[in-house]
Amino acid sequence: MSSTSQTPITYDPEKYADYQSIESGTILNVELNHINTSMLLETHQAVWSPTPFGIQMGELISSDGCHEKIIMDFASGSGLLSVIAGKGGAAKVIAIDLNPKAIMMTQRNWALNNLKPEQLYALESDCFDAIKGHPEIEGKVDVIYSNPPTAPDLEGDVKRLSAGDWNINGQGGRIVNDALITQGRDFLKFGGEMLFITTSKQGSQLTCDLLNQYWGKGVQADGDDPLDYAIDWETRGEANWAVIKRVDLLLSDYYLPFLPQIKQFAKEQGQPEPLIEKEGVLYQKTYLIRAKKMA
Repeated sequence: MSSTSQTPITYDPEKYADYQSIESGTILNVELNHINTSMLLETHQAVWSPTPFGIQMGELISSDGCHEKIIMDFASGSGLLSVIAGKGGAAKVIAIDLNPKAIMMTQRNWALNNLKPEQLYALESDCFDAIKGHPEIEGKVDVIYSNPPTAPDLEGDVKRLSAGDWNINGQGGRIVNDALITQGRDFLKFGGEMLFITTSKQGSQLTCDLLNQYWGKGVQADGDDPLDYAIDWETRGEANWAVIKRVDLLLSDYYLPFLPQIKQFAKEQGQPEPLIEKEGVLYQKTYLIRAKKMA
């Protein structure tokens, strides 16, 4: 791993796909433009680097405020969201990820940003398995943040060596997404919230149905795609969940080998079109969803 004394590279959102193959140990200077601050992130080729939409999520987290809150970063990856919560004054950040390299980088990036080590609890976990039944965590978390992996399984065994390998996430790319929706509320206080990213290529109707089942009634769009909208959270009325940001994100070349699986999954599951095409270029709909534990 390279020394962290090197000159940081300014993160360019338009080149985000390039950062997945950048030399491990490279330091990125990530600017959170909407809140006039920045942070440093060390890269590793076995850990997914931030996407532009993930950084926009981070800006929203900063705007929400984390002061004195207990925060969980579910599928922490590089630790981007953990560090943002820590810089925002969180009392404790619990970071979990299946990838041991991700846990290592979350810890390194926490230290790189001069945050107090005792305020980070980072551990390797297959979804929530390592913290189930933990009395200091279950029912104690104020907010869960998550930008989980989204790629579907390919045929054959996968050797998890690169960041792309760790992004492979079951049929439809849904394992982590579904664990978050079906189990996340168990770790929240009453009135606690979850903020997470999901995509059209994973099946938006499936996501909508699970949210309605486990979180209660949410806001749904008319038409084929129930998540194809965005509203201000405060205008949701009595709904327990809603899409608060919606962006068409360029489908990176990494996903091209997965196109047959993505299209087949949507067809078999009766889902809306998983991708959209603009002038011959493929995009995925990306949704930022907020949900509140009310019962």
